[in-house]
Amino acid sequence: MNFNYPKKLLVFFIGVPFFVFSQTNHGFSFDNYNGIYGSTANPANSAQSKHRWHINGLSYNLLGTSDYGTINFIDSPDTPNGFNSSDFSTNVETSNNNNFLVSNSDVLLPSVLYQINEKHTIGLLLRSRAFSDYSNFNGRLWKNLSQGFEDETLENTFNIPKFNNTSQSWKEIGLNYGIVLVNSNYHFIKVGGTAKYLIGNGAVELRGDINGSYNDGVSDDLIINSGTVSYLNTFSANPNNLNETSPFIKSAFDFTKNGSGFGGDVGFVYEWRPRETNRVGVRNNSSAVNTYKLKISASILDIGAIKYEEIDNSKVRLENFNITSPTSLSKNTLNNEGFIATLKNTTEINSSPQQGKATFALPRSLNIGLDYIIFNDKNYYVNLNYVKALTTVDDKYTNTRLNLITVTPRYETQKFSAYLPITYENNTGVYFGAGFRYGPITIGSAALNSLFTNGKLNHIYFGLNLPLLEDVFR
Repeated sequence: MNFNYPKKLLVFFIGVPFFVFSQTNHGFSFDNYNGIYGSTANPANSAQSKHRWHINGLSYNLLGTSDYGTINFIDSPDTPNGFNSSDFSTNVETSNNNNFLVSNSDVLLPSVLYQINEKHTIGLLLRSRAFSDYSNFNGRLWKNLSQGFEDETLENTFNIPKFNNTSQSWKEIGLNYGIVLVNSNYHFIKVGGTAKYLIGNGAVELRGDINGSYNDGVSDDLIINSGTVSYLNTFSANPNNLNETSPFIKSAFDFTKNGSGFGGDVGFVYEWRPRETNRVGVRNNSSAVNTYKLKISASILDIGAIKYEEIDNSKVRLENFNITSPTSLSKNTLNNEGFIATLKNTTEINSSPQQGKATFALPRSLNIGLDYIIFNDKNYYVNLNYVKALTTVDDKYTNTRLNLITVTPRYETQKFSAYLPITYENNTGVYFGAGFRYGPITIGSAALNSLFTNGKLNHIYFGLNLPLLEDVFR
């Protein structure tokens, strides 16, 4: 990408639909047989999870949305950053000064969940995660900066008052613990938490405001009339290292440490178990059967931050640019050196770099769920899930989640489950999805209609695992 962003960073979140589950595995999050996957949405789900052991092989989840371009799921090694992974050819007419693009991926690496007894459960979770969000950017300008200016004569003006991009990738080593606090005839309560050691692969933030004009022809200059730009990169102090790319699988297992920190998730689950659904008898194993009429859950996810202190034995560098008068930037230079390098090498632009430490917070969120069995003993459920971002695009050095409301009817048994999620996102509208679980395989999407209509929201998940369930009868 010609901003001189680290391309190997953004290869994480424009992935291949082969492998994870995370907070966006719509429909599957509240399957009572989701095992270790459920603990990523609510760490309390691990207690009495219906599994004696649950071993994850490799799982993958990708959620992306944009009003300018469509996000590519397939060609991860060939599309190493957010803009190069977007197809702009059919979306030029949607360009404005408030375009947005959000993408996040979550790879659950080999992990395990073990139920010690009906009250206590522990788990070890290894995850590779990446987030990136772009807000208030001019789609046509950013397309030209990232993919090169085309030989056209169309005149463009831009006035971007508050643009922001934050991208970060990290690894998590998480220790999960879930415990049952109350298990009476009618009421059941369990709580849980996951303590995480965070390994920061790297992070980038670009924000500011600029206005100017340009023609699409390659021979003219880009004119910036005024503006401010700040840029912080914790990947590498050497710009020549920023063009490296990594295949998707290699990136998922890349534990390169440029920063570190601690974090965690906390959650609780309450179940109302009236007599008509509480089917536990003398010979039944309560850890293996569903006994509730209504389940209420809540969790706070991604508490914590990653601190970056040095890059290539140098302090983290924050670049600040202040443009006070019309300044010409050569398009050839922009194409060859990138946006940030061109700003640094333009003498008319005031630059005030700073060195020090940088702390990037995780994209904190609130996850609330209601699960209701429609027909007693018939295995038909309906679930309402609400994901609320607890960070915003105005917060420095962090990402923000999409605010999502999902209603999911599902059919669920020990061996097989099917889901039909209906998702609403305030920027993109309503989407319909489908998914299923059968034995060791789970696959689905919350936005199947986008696969056929080039919708703004894209989502897919896939998982391979080894579930060792509790016996229903003792």
